[in-house]
Amino acid sequence: MRPLFYSEKEAKAHHIGWQRIGDQIKYYRNNPGQDGRHYFSLTWTFQFPHNKDTCYFAHCYPYTYTNLQDYLSGINNDPVRSKFCKIRVLCHTLARNMVYVLTITTPLKNTDSRTRKAVILTARVHPGESNSSWIMKGFLDYILGDSSDAQLLRDTFVFKVVPMLNPDGVIVGNYRCSLAGRDLNRNYTSLLKESCPSVWYTRNMIRR
Repeated sequence: MRPLFYSEKEAKAHHIGWQRIGDQIKYYRNNPGQDGRHYFSLTWTFQFPHNKDTCYFAHCYPYTYTNLQDYLSGINNDPVRSKFCKIRVLCHTLARNMVYVLTITTPLKNTDSRTRKAVILTARVHPGESNSSWIMKGFLDYILGDSSDAQLLRDTFVFKVVPMLNPDGVIVGNYRCSLAGRDLNRNYTSLLKESCPSVWYTRNMIRR
């Protein structure tokens, strides 16, 4: 639970990226405010390593929309993985960013008439929860790997993966909401196609 720290000078001089830092870390509930509600504080002590530096703090290792696009580009350009992982655009967000969906399975042969059950996975409905993107990356690394278990899973199931449901929120730095100020995790039954396109299209994909 230690905070993460990034120093531009450390990165440039020593190639050190995000690192865990801080001492005397405390997370506690404050006394009630004027509205009677309790709020919480996170405090820690830390000494900056350089003067006139630009620094950043985070509670989880960041995972950006650009990170996702680079990762998907690597799959597309891989002659092996691209055979059983097809990437397409599920929809566009309010800001016209692409929401990707991956279909992962062993290609059916003409003589194979079996019906494979589908497994649906999504991540990053809350943009601030970047740990979910790292978990999704770990899953994709595994299911696209060359192990016998991964091969068996691809032979048995069709995986439909939406790795980033809320790219607008990720890009603008929201913690919980979409660009429309909505918590998409509370709008899975919403009929508002224009306000919640990624949820609307994901739900329709599941129904199909």
